[in-house]
Amino acid sequence: MKFQELAKLFNALESTTKRLEMIDILSTFFKKIKETGDFKDLDKIIYLLQGQLVSNIKQFSKLGIAEKMIIEALSVHSGIDKKKIKEILIKIGDVGGAAEEILKKKKKQKSILDFNATDLGKQSLEIAELYSELEKIARSEGSGSQDVKLGILRGLMSKCSPLETKYLLRIITSTLRVGASTQTIIEGIALGFTGTKENRDIIERAFNLHPDLGDVTKLLAEKGIDAVKNIKITYGTPIRMMLASRVPYLEIPSRLGVPFVVEYKLDGERLQVHKVGDKIYLFSRILNDISNQYPDVCQVIRENVKAKRVIIEGEVVAMDTFYEKMLPFQELSKRRRKHDVEDVSKEIPVCLFAFDLLQHEDEPFIDYPLPKRRKKLEEIIEERDELRLVQSIKIESIEDLLNFFNKARNEGAEGIMAKSIKEDSIYQAGNRGFKWLKMKGLEGSKLKDTIDVVLVGANYGRGRRKGVYGTYLGAIYDPSTDSFLTFTRIASGWTDEIMEELMKKVKPIELSSKPKSVISDETPDTWLEPQIVIEIMGDEITVRDESYSLRFPVFKRFRADKGPKDITTLAEIKELYELQSG
Repeated sequence: MKFQELAKLFNALESTTKRLEMIDILSTFFKKIKETGDFKDLDKIIYLLQGQLVSNIKQFSKLGIAEKMIIEALSVHSGIDKKKIKEILIKIGDVGGAAEEILKKKKKQKSILDFNATDLGKQSLEIAELYSELEKIARSEGSGSQDVKLGILRGLMSKCSPLETKYLLRIITSTLRVGASTQTIIEGIALGFTGTKENRDIIERAFNLHPDLGDVTKLLAEKGIDAVKNIKITYGTPIRMMLASRVPYLEIPSRLGVPFVVEYKLDGERLQVHKVGDKIYLFSRILNDISNQYPDVCQVIRENVKAKRVIIEGEVVAMDTFYEKMLPFQELSKRRRKHDVEDVSKEIPVCLFAFDLLQHEDEPFIDYPLPKRRKKLEEIIEERDELRLVQSIKIESIEDLLNFFNKARNEGAEGIMAKSIKEDSIYQAGNRGFKWLKMKGLEGSKLKDTIDVVLVGANYGRGRRKGVYGTYLGAIYDPSTDSFLTFTRIASGWTDEIMEELMKKVKPIELSSKPKSVISDETPDTWLEPQIVIEIMGDEITVRDESYSLRFPVFKRFRADKGPKDITTLAEIKELYELQSG
């Protein structure tokens, strides 16, 4: 498929905020693809619609193209001075939109280097070629790599119309946000390829079990909905993890039904463990394979899980040298390194606390109620210092709930997880329902829970922080608009070491204008691509003119295990506000 067809689709989606219109646009597009019978680029189209180059379970190296390089390439390509481009960029607020405006007004005179590509027939870029060239950019490293990347980028731009260039640059800068959520895309797929939205649940379930919507859509197009129905759990491919909701603790019994169970909510890193013989896969919350970070966990699984093939979930927590006391997440975060992993694993021992079973041998367990999953989990795990079952008890009353909560906090846990044990207490892969409820605090008028935000801006500090960023602008996520809403400025909780680490992290993602995906009434000294996720605490959530904010926010930790869209949502902030207000 020609990239220009995809650019037109992006533009049509961007021109509306109405979900039903988006579904109609998408379904019409997919119907045309179905009629052609050419599905070669379909998976790539789906990834790009999701704002990605590949799915989370596939690898694609970072492109390493900063805004500065794009401005340079655009300057050479258009003949416009870099200073003028920056002025337009600040005005437009989006590198892709700025490029489109510049190229629309571009004079007919072109540089000799651009002449052959643009005037002699103007080649039209294919999606497959786009991916091939982006892979070349990603693989380019070492001395002279910047010149190579710049040359490839100019070559791509020379084959693009102004509209195509707009979306090409947004793809490269990971800012392609046309407002279509994954759920909207799934509905468009269902309607376009099967003629009815009713099949969206089948497609969504398949996506939850095999988190590659490109693969799922291609299978649907080639073999039909029955083939999608037959998608099953696959060892070595992560399943989208089930999430928990928040409600006032007094509502927990009525939400879950009595009795229910409560477990420790641990201050570690969630892992999905796939055991296939001696091969162990450890997947993070965002479905990255992080097996190399925990060789000791892999070994303890090999030796102490009585199954040839199994998928379990648990939380890995840093422990003291006697395996008696759980340590805070900051200690565990030291394990996230590429070098000297074996030595660090000896310095910072860990324990994997298992809490769920998703598959045992050839038998899927996700559709079984929690008590059956827990019973089988207990049968196959041989507990030792480095591998334990998470503490879990049955609850009959609010008094029992509060007693267990206090016990959990006293023993170093973040709080508790309350879980339904009714017949319908299945494992809801990829969903945040009300089968699991999390609880971190009790006090009424002040916020005692944590909030995950993505950094979208930074301001220079004063005094001893002069010359470095001292305050960061954090945003929450609104799935309904696929946008990040600025929420609070974070200036406390940073140590000098953290500040230095953060400066290194933000330098490659600095922007001269507000990202298109960010909605903000503030203008920081520097805008940032929404990539870095942190966890914060604060005094209380406030609301003014329907905008929420956090008083006295304090940095708690980096959340490398979460992507930008995994952060706290606007709906959750509203829930927390209601919780603290009683």
